[in-house]
Amino acid sequence: MTYQFPHRRELKFQAKHRMSHTVSMRVTLIVVCLLMASIGIRFLLDANLTYGLVNLNQYKDTSTGVYFNDNGFSLLFRMDLTQTVLAVPLTYHQITLFLIVSVVSFFFLAPLRVGAMEVYWSILRNGQSTVPGIFQWLTKIGRLGKSLVVEFVLQVGVRLAGLVCLLPSLYLYYLFYSNVTTLKDMTYQMSLIQSLAGLLAVAAGVFAFWLHSLFLPVRYCLASHPEYSLGETFRRGLLSTKGYRGAFFRFRLSMLPWYFLSQVTYNALDLYAMPYTSMASMLYIQEVAKARQVVQSQPLEETP
Repeated sequence: MTYQFPHRRELKFQAKHRMSHTVSMRVTLIVVCLLMASIGIRFLLDANLTYGLVNLNQYKDTSTGVYFNDNGFSLLFRMDLTQTVLAVPLTYHQITLFLIVSVVSFFFLAPLRVGAMEVYWSILRNGQSTVPGIFQWLTKIGRLGKSLVVEFVLQVGVRLAGLVCLLPSLYLYYLFYSNVTTLKDMTYQMSLIQSLAGLLAVAAGVFAFWLHSLFLPVRYCLASHPEYSLGETFRRGLLSTKGYRGAFFRFRLSMLPWYFLSQVTYNALDLYAMPYTSMASMLYIQEVAKARQVVQSQPLEETP
């Protein structure tokens, strides 16, 4: 006897139906409004780490590198082939404000996000929950500490791992643009380097998304069982998709457009994407648990 997994369309349909619950929409609105408020504060305080493409004529005698000044420094990446320069001008004041706003917003948003996941779980299981429950993740020190650690791994650790994996691609792009300044310099070898750099960049993005999919169940485990210790939360969370990690990764890939649209709309679309993708993933993990129960309930075959 084997367990028949529901089709992904069915799980997504159930998620869309459950996410329309009044409490679900209210807690989502709270988290998304706070998230967008933090983005707005960054803009108002000029606390964003900005970058842009500028005309090469503005940096004729400047090579790729880091250039310090009294107020900060600039990162420059010359691309003579396209007659542009990728410039990242930063000031120490700007970096300080960015860190302060990021830390403060993370301190408030991380526990509330886990609180929203707890509400989603409650709605999926018994169809009811309450809005004030999410604020317990801010007021109870134990819950607050565990949520900060879990969210730090997901939001900071995974992104840093992705950036590290991106370094080989950036180095190959540096080799390419350093040696190819005009179309006459384009050789078969340089063309291969450019293609490989692009492939490595895509691979780094896929790896970061896979790593996020690997650790995401830890967030759901904490929201479902806030009484667990931090070590138990990570252990049980990572084991919850063991044997199905590839399938869970592919399931989340099918929702990739929603993650992308959320980013390009400065998280405004999270009003829909956050409860939808979260509940769909939770339903998938529930099905994994059911599949395991079916396997464990089967009697062992007698050997002759």
